[in-house]
Amino acid sequence: MRVLVVDDNPNSLKSLEVVIADLGHSPAAVAGGQEAMAALRRERFPLVVTDIRMPGMDGLELLTAIKTDPACSTCDVVLITGHGDMETAIEALRKGAYDYLNKPINARELAAVIERAAEHQALLRENQALKAPVEQHVAAATTSLRQDLDQARKLLRKHAGLDGVVAAAPRMLQLFDETRLFHANPDVPVLLEGETGVGKEVLARAIHFGESGCDQPFIAINCAAIPTELFESELFGHDPGAYTGSAPRGALGKMELAGQGTLFLDEIAELPLTLQPKLLRVLEERTFYRVGGVKRRQFKARVVCAANQGLEQLVHAGRFRRDLFHRLKVGHLVIPPLRERPQDIEALARHFLQREAVKKRKAFRSLHPDTLALLQRCSWPGNVRELEHAIERAVLLCDDTVLRPEHLSFLASPATACTETTSLPPSSILHLPQALPEEGLDLEALTAHIVEQAVAKFHGNKSRAAAYLGISRFALHRRLQKEPGR
Repeated sequence: MRVLVVDDNPNSLKSLEVVIADLGHSPAAVAGGQEAMAALRRERFPLVVTDIRMPGMDGLELLTAIKTDPACSTCDVVLITGHGDMETAIEALRKGAYDYLNKPINARELAAVIERAAEHQALLRENQALKAPVEQHVAAATTSLRQDLDQARKLLRKHAGLDGVVAAAPRMLQLFDETRLFHANPDVPVLLEGETGVGKEVLARAIHFGESGCDQPFIAINCAAIPTELFESELFGHDPGAYTGSAPRGALGKMELAGQGTLFLDEIAELPLTLQPKLLRVLEERTFYRVGGVKRRQFKARVVCAANQGLEQLVHAGRFRRDLFHRLKVGHLVIPPLRERPQDIEALARHFLQREAVKKRKAFRSLHPDTLALLQRCSWPGNVRELEHAIERAVLLCDDTVLRPEHLSFLASPATACTETTSLPPSSILHLPQALPEEGLDLEALTAHIVEQAVAKFHGNKSRAAAYLGISRFALHRRLQKEPGR
């Protein structure tokens, strides 16, 4: 075994070198701590035998330097002390010295210490040899687990509807950065505003799932789809016998079902005024009561709400509580319509084309430049949802390797460039019964067309569209649900 001997006394250094050589080991001698460190960097020495008292770097300083240097930290260090250096020897053991020898050195004691150090070094080498394959196996298993985890996260994002999260516009990239911040702060309520079809629920799910996924529930409620008289029970749940016709055993509300996940309130503008102060109290106190119940229950979920732009106007009109509006606006994201972020049109169209081609087993692979120009000229009153359905329809009806303008002829003629929406003048609608077609009339299709045009006329604002058509917001929602693809 190679042994490095360190001593500033030439006679002691020579004596130690001779004794160690006689014991069958291979010594190397240096006269100080700095020289010892230089030798250790050049060559590996399993054992260092050093005097404590030396000028410059003494034995304790050399011990510290050896143990803190990764290149030689496994080296055993034996210190040689005088009779008055017992406290220093104990301190050296605490700092990691293997052993110490008193002066004058006894050859038998030196031989015994070197023998034990040799056995210790042999054990270290054996341990390292055994650890190496284990570490390799652990590293391989860890890599495999990480790959499985990444695959699971991708499947989770696909199941959550986040595989279609595509953005290229700077504002949308900024919004997705902000969703990560809200994901990390579940106590902060978030209000998402934007026209119909811009992707409010997609952002809500991004807030819930984040980048690493979330195993808690995502519970969505469309406030426009629930009758007012059932809303409180739907949201808070009810105890047995709370009201006539209630479930005999009671029922959990969406707040309890959300657990520690996310409660997503879509179309929050349609939340009944009578329930708005109760929701505000839940957000403030994080507790609630079931309908007919007396037990206070904890609410631990995050709240994300969505509304068409114009919620503040409802506040001014007295149709939405100002205090609830400002409480929901702690986290506030305004999603721009697709017509204001043309950079996203190409990215979204390519994504939808690839997805639908795989799903429907079609040959489509790319967009023709003229097709992209056509898509970018469109105003897209239905925003991302309308673009998605347009690509889906084109892939369904046609098959080619390149999506061409003629595959999207149902959108509009190139002359209009999709900037004008087709509409029937009021006089045509009023006099329609006088010129009914002989082959028959699809009343549902005509009604759906009128409803769709009304929603587009007000850029997705369903409240204004319902008022324009002279029907309730709930009735409009039911009509829209009947349309294919919704």
